[in-house]
Amino acid sequence: MDETDAKSLENNGRVALITGAARRVGRAVCLALADEGFLIAIHHRESKKEAEELSAHITAKHGSGSAKLFQADLANEKELLNLPHRVHREFGRLDLLINNASVFHKTPLVELNKAAIEEFHLIHVVAPALLSVTSAQYLKAGKPGHIINMGDVYARFAKKDYLAYTVSKAGLEALTRQLAVELAPKILVNAISPGAILEPVDGAGPETRDKILARIPLGMFGEPGDIAKAVLFLAGSDYITGQTIVIDGGRSLTI
Repeated sequence: MDETDAKSLENNGRVALITGAARRVGRAVCLALADEGFLIAIHHRESKKEAEELSAHITAKHGSGSAKLFQADLANEKELLNLPHRVHREFGRLDLLINNASVFHKTPLVELNKAAIEEFHLIHVVAPALLSVTSAQYLKAGKPGHIINMGDVYARFAKKDYLAYTVSKAGLEALTRQLAVELAPKILVNAISPGAILEPVDGAGPETRDKILARIPLGMFGEPGDIAKAVLFLAGSDYITGQTIVIDGGRSLTI
């Protein structure tokens, strides 16, 4: 038996709930965890087609019941609070919660209002906080249970026209530290802060791409798999809590 097989056997039957799981980083994390023997609760809101494709991919590789879909609007308090209970009823346990769901767009000061700020705060702070607290009763049965929050390097740096986004991600990083204290010693809580993962696609030309690369010491964009590797590391740790791992190719060193 090689090391990979041993890890899969060790994780066999552990259940991971990943919010915003159908695409990009969420998808990569689901695939990596499934390969390690986790049973995957795939949360989505509107990305039903992508979620179904991901579930089919995992079950084809790992067998029936290795992945199941959970639709919920995290802006709806009732649906939000019920999500961990639904996962526990379906799988019989919950060992890992990954608060990955996110919203990202510009909010220039001329467009900034209460609703704009609340949109980001709700998904990046309120939802992770309530999901974490609600999931805690199940996570405590783990050895130990784990929560991983997906932050952003701009939680610590200003980014023009993104006030609502950066402030909410800073709140998520603070939430990580607070939950680590509140939920210790049964549950470990950490965060991952990605930098330039995947090349920009929204109207960004070669000039924009080159400007971004010039500010990354490693000279390349990251991939969702880089985040997935960090998730596996934290999910397998028994003595790290309240920390944020920055994965940005050194970009934050040049901001």
